[in-house]
Amino acid sequence: TPSPLFMMEEMEIVDCDVAIVGGGPAGCTCALYTSRADLKTVIIDKNPSVGALAITSHIANYPGVDRSMTGEELLDQMREQATQYGTIYKRA
Repeated sequence: TPSPLFMMEEMEIVDCDVAIVGGGPAGCTCALYTSRADLKTVIIDKNPSVGALAITSHIANYPGVDRSMTGEELLDQMREQATQYGTIYKRA
């Protein structure tokens, strides 16, 4: 079995003004504001399919969101909105 050290990919260097660790609601909101302020923003996220919101089957208590929307759909929408303003999204 190969050692985890050999399985690591080469480190990528990204030039940015703001680096956000985590692509959940707080990270996406931060990215939206910093990108709109013309700051070069990068979100570094683990796996977008994990986390409390991502595994929620339907959203029942979030303002302005249709009850039929899943948590994963809401996260996708948040991430898309942030990237439309220039945020760079990277998987860790």
